[in-house]
Amino acid sequence: MKRLITSLNVVKFLIPALLITLIIIVLSESTGNSKPFLTPDGKKIPGSISVTESVNINGLIQKMTIRGRDSTKPVLLYLHGGPGDPEFPFVLKFNPEIENMFVVCYWDQRGAGLSYSKNIPPETMTLSQFVDDAGKVSEYLIHKFKRKKIYLLGHSWGTMLGAFTANKFPDYYYAFIATGQVGDQKRSEKISYDFVLSRAKVLKDRKAVRKLEKIGPPPYSDPEEAIDKMLTERKYVIRYGGAVKKGNFYPAAVEPILFCKEYTLIEKINYLKGMKFTRNFLWDAIMKTNLFLAIPSQKIPVYIMQGTSDYETSFAIAKEYFDSLKAPVKRFYPFENSAHSPIFEEPAKFNNILKEILSEQKKDGNQ
Repeated sequence: MKRLITSLNVVKFLIPALLITLIIIVLSESTGNSKPFLTPDGKKIPGSISVTESVNINGLIQKMTIRGRDSTKPVLLYLHGGPGDPEFPFVLKFNPEIENMFVVCYWDQRGAGLSYSKNIPPETMTLSQFVDDAGKVSEYLIHKFKRKKIYLLGHSWGTMLGAFTANKFPDYYYAFIATGQVGDQKRSEKISYDFVLSRAKVLKDRKAVRKLEKIGPPPYSDPEEAIDKMLTERKYVIRYGGAVKKGNFYPAAVEPILFCKEYTLIEKINYLKGMKFTRNFLWDAIMKTNLFLAIPSQKIPVYIMQGTSDYETSFAIAKEYFDSLKAPVKRFYPFENSAHSPIFEEPAKFNNILKEILSEQKKDGNQ
């Protein structure tokens, strides 16, 4: 008994000590400074760029991190997913090589991450406003780097935003690159629900079956209820490999944000606030938008990279949308070892395809 009491006392001491240590480490990793590209002897690489900028975009100060090992490389605007989930920390952790191929602009969209503010007018949190914002960010990059055009890359929600943006401003872009492609999210949610319920039954995960049967299959009529039920269902998508096919999702999602030097501690807290803030305004728009009907064609090349195990944005629907889409050039790349994020799950394959796209565009006289 004495040993047990001693062990419990040690645990009571260790838990606060570990938490304090974690807080100290996170604080030390929250400088808010952009990490430069350095030579082996610690000097800044000539011609590289690593900056965080605040820009007035359609009347609202929004922030973006711009990074590239060589500022003469093609410029790429990265449209993050969520909505409301900036992905700069994840690229830095899992696929920094894209910064060798491009000058990458990680724009934290209206209400998200570095661009979060509780004072953002709610009436501006619309898909059409985000499209206009993306257009203005593109204009800014074209003028800043003195380019004829740039590349557009969207992930998840960013593929919907990107599809509308490319359609409205085709003259700004050499190509649209999509991963985790949205097509008809209403149908995709039903496929996702059926997948997790089926897996739960096969695995005899009775608690999961009870929870899933309690929320019932989508669609859900009430927008607020729809978000709550979607978040419940997503727990099982994560558990059964429909978000990340291999590895543990939670450390992969949390660690890059916690230890991202480019975000201050307040900005990391705002990151979490922005996720909820943005999702609450835009999720209903995602559910009501059908790209098969809204964007049946593009005037620029379209490249879609989709994980075959994706149960957040259905692989089957993404392929169906690709097949129906009219574009001057279009290519579809399945990723057999990925779920929702080939850019992070299979970075080498993803980057090889990016190199092919750049080579093809160069051959066509672009860039």
